[in-house]
Formats: sequence, C-alpha cells, structure tokens
Amino acid sequence: MEGNLNAIPLVELLELIHGHRRSGVLELSVGSLPLSLRFAGGEVVGAAILDWEGLEALFSFPLHPQEGVFRFGVTPPAADKPLMPFSALLGEWARVNDEWDRFRTLVDSPSRVLEAIRPKPPYEVFQGGRSVRAAAKTWQVPLLIAMERAYMGVREGDLYPLRRYAWYALRIKYQGRKGKTLEEFGQLQALLDGTRNLGEVIASGVPIGLVRRYLVQALASGELAPPGRGWLLRDLTWEMEKEEST
Repeated sequence: MEGNLNAIPLVELLELIHGHRRSGVLELSVGSLPLSLRFAGGEVVGAAILDWEGLEALFSFPLHPQEGVFRFGVTPPAADKPLMPFSALLGEWARVNDEWDRFRTLVDSPSRVLEAIRPKPPYEVFQGGRSVRAAAKTWQVPLLIAMERAYMGVREGDLYPLRRYAWYALRIKYQGRKGKTLEEFGQLQALLDGTRNLGEVIASGVPIGLVRRYLVQALASGELAPPGRGWLLRDLTWEMEKEEST
C-alpha cells in the first residue's frame, strides 16, 4: 500500500493500520524528512528518523503534514511492546507537535547555539555559547524540556541566540566520488577537504542556506552518514522551515 498524504491524511492512515490490526513497516517522507514506523497488531512498536529512534524522534515529525508520500509493507507480527497505547500516542504526538511549534518561534532548532546574558541557574550552562541539545545532555533532561527552558530564557532576556549552530563544528571530507549532490553544489567541493569545519566554510563566504541545503540532501540520500544524522537532519529541516517563513 502506498500513496500521497494529501489524499489520505496521516492520522487517518495511522488509524486505518491500527483499526485493521496490521503488522508491518510504514515509511513516510515529508519533504526531505523520513520517518519509519514499525507496527505489530496495529500498535506502534518502533519509530525512527534515520538513526534517531524512539518517541522523541517520532513526536518531532509533523502529525498533520500538508503533503508527503507513504508506503506500507506487511511483515510478520513481532513480539515488541507498543511504544505507547495507540490513542495516547496520537494525543501526545499532537501535543508535542504544538509545543515544538511554540518553542521554535524563538529558537529555530535544538542545534541553535545560545549565549547566557545573565548566567543565573539554570542558564549558566550556556556561558560561552552552547546548543540546546548540548544543554539537554548537561541537564540530563529530555530534549523538549531543554527547548522549553531555552524558549523561556530567550523570552525573558536571559539567553541570546547566536548566529551559529552546533553543526558548524562538523568537518566533512569529500572523498572524490562523483556524487549527485556535489554536482548541484559544486562551489562547496573544493572547500570540503576536512581541514576546516562548516563554520569556517560559511565564514569564507559560502551562504549558510546553500550549506544547509547540501547537508539536507546529502543526509537524506545517504551520501553523508555521520553518527546522529537523524537528529541532525531533523534540526536542519526545522531551520529551513524557519528560513522559508521569514
């Protein structure tokens, strides 16, 4: 079974699979963002955006996309436990989607680096500049909680978004393959030699939007496959959404 999400909304598709107690894998693609859902007896037992797995990844994916494609392949039922009861999962997915939309009005993605203007608790972790994802690790809290704190810090004037992202530290060495992606972004090829990070590439004059589009296409196609590519792709697509809306 396959089709377009503008013909059958994602919620209806999920309810259809649940109602018929199907087992299999649902592959979704909204723009450059993929999501893989594993079902057993109509319940969601696994979710992943590339190598980013679990409910945190699932709830970052849009529940009500305006367009996209899907493909469902039947597999034998697995003995895995549901991530959450189905009705509760849909409700929480919708709630967290709304929270992400709210927090991203001030902090476009968890990769955004923030600086503490007034380094009082809990914002002292941002002294010197740190991303929200890095802060979540330091605080040992779920990413959504870290985003809420960052949102409140920016809103109250305790934090200031810097003009850089955690992925600026990435060093990418082009291996000489005649990749389709680099044919489209030829001016980057000479700069991706592993001697400079992406922040330095951008500082040399390459537009940040061009670098971001290259990363999204290369990650989505599998041309680049660094650890953490799932959450990196999610952050980049969030940033592109914000860029396109401004």
